[in-house]
Amino acid sequence: MTYRMAWSAELPDLLEERLSAAVAGRVGLVVVPVAERPFPLWLRAGTDDAATAAASFDLQMNGLDIVHEPRRILEIGARAGYRSVALAHAYPAAEILATEPNPAFQRVATLNTVPYGNITVLNLAVGVEAVRHDFFGREGEAGCPALMRHEAGQITATPLAHLLTHRRWNDVDTIILKPDAASLGILDQPLPRRVRLLAVETGGEALPPATMAKLPMAEFLTMISGDYVLFYRRSLQKALPEPPRSVPVYMPDGPPQGLTLENVSDDPPGFFQIGREGFRLHPNPHGEPLARAIVTQRNLDFVELQVSMRVVREDSAPVRFKVEMLGETGTILASGMEVVPGGKARAMVLQLPEYQGPCSIAFSTQMAEHGASNHAAWAEFISATFV
Repeated sequence: MTYRMAWSAELPDLLEERLSAAVAGRVGLVVVPVAERPFPLWLRAGTDDAATAAASFDLQMNGLDIVHEPRRILEIGARAGYRSVALAHAYPAAEILATEPNPAFQRVATLNTVPYGNITVLNLAVGVEAVRHDFFGREGEAGCPALMRHEAGQITATPLAHLLTHRRWNDVDTIILKPDAASLGILDQPLPRRVRLLAVETGGEALPPATMAKLPMAEFLTMISGDYVLFYRRSLQKALPEPPRSVPVYMPDGPPQGLTLENVSDDPPGFFQIGREGFRLHPNPHGEPLARAIVTQRNLDFVELQVSMRVVREDSAPVRFKVEMLGETGTILASGMEVVPGGKARAMVLQLPEYQGPCSIAFSTQMAEHGASNHAAWAEFISATFV
């Protein structure tokens, strides 16, 4: 059963009048400062952008009622980006990934959202299959180009599952969807398991019965709210987000992995394990080849490599620590370097690229100063963890 939520149909008329007056008699893109926003808005003169922008200022008044605190919002069909801006303003701690395939909107959406560090706009169509689409004809009172499936189309839809995996967004909790020929099929597929709210912009109309029949009503509370049909997943309304998973890079008691030592002395031993996840790597003098310990394993789609280092003895000269992530062909995917004085500890965080497959993590040490003795340089990688 679908319930209808009561809401106020009153639009912010005064704001719309101000925006309309700002673009009256103008042509092309117009930048309009708005007191209610920290950054100005870009509007296309001669379109309904003024009304759309004004209506987006109050999300709940427009019917978009988000009852949880969103962390990751996927907005499919961002148009000119006014709703994206409103979401960023209402939820500054959330990440917003917005997609828009229509070239008439893409530039405006980019201009409106670029000042906001938590919004990313992608110029693509999202669907369930990688099939071709293009814009033909017109739709609605505004006469917007209509996206249609066509073998000769220049736009290949990106499957939702592929987009989420590629962006590491499988934990998305909120999806806002303006259906078109590509994205409508998403409603026929199981939603990502962490989604708490699916909001479908329909202009206040109910979804077709055939579409509603494919959504498991026992799992969702469904209601029409303003311009949206809202699907709240019952079981996740009070669920807490999963903590970040972490995996040590060096795991002597874990799954089999490769370990290669380069330029490391055997006598006295320049490499040995400390604790469960750490090791000591004795540095070579400055100017000589780096002492390296290379761990080969598979990167399991993580976003960071967190490394802790220290030089144990206070009477040691400074040691240069270096960490590199290498792809299957030896390409450097990420790297970091830190000079650590004697008796001190440091931390390093490497932001990892989007990469899945075999990789090597190369840990290196070397004395940081010319002529410095490495006799007392007990250089240790205390831990190195994928997060």
